[in-house]
Amino acid sequence: MKLAGAALALALTGCAATTNTAEAPAPPTIHGAGPAETVAARQATFNLTAATFGSMRAAVESGADLKSLTFGARGLNRWATALPGMFPAGTDLPASAALPTVWTDRPGFEARAAAFQAATADLLAAATANNKPAFAAAVKTTGAACGACHSTYRAEDAH
Repeated sequence: MKLAGAALALALTGCAATTNTAEAPAPPTIHGAGPAETVAARQATFNLTAATFGSMRAAVESGADLKSLTFGARGLNRWATALPGMFPAGTDLPASAALPTVWTDRPGFEARAAAFQAATADLLAAATANNKPAFAAAVKTTGAACGACHSTYRAEDAH
């Protein structure tokens, strides 16, 4: 749980760090983390996202009460809001599954992240209201938003 908390804390912080010297600026960091730590944090958070979202899909299939999923839906929505900031320049490391298009097509990447954020907002609203039809629709929309981003901005063998 400590890794999850650390990853979420990193995900929910902003990007910062530039230098006032004539040298090239250091890569931006997330709350003091370097590029490798930023990549590790976003990978951990994507793993947590997959686990959380998997439990939501199972809840739809089983007809479970959705109120218990509000916490997870809120976490996904917060991650979706923070997601673009987790890909600062200088974090296109070999260990990352992110394709160069994250940085070369930044407006497209941010638009896909915004679609994911909107979908997770619907997911949270439906879970909070225990609205099973709206939740089922939001699960589909959220899954489609994930897939649309991954198909363009994530290496295929990264599964």
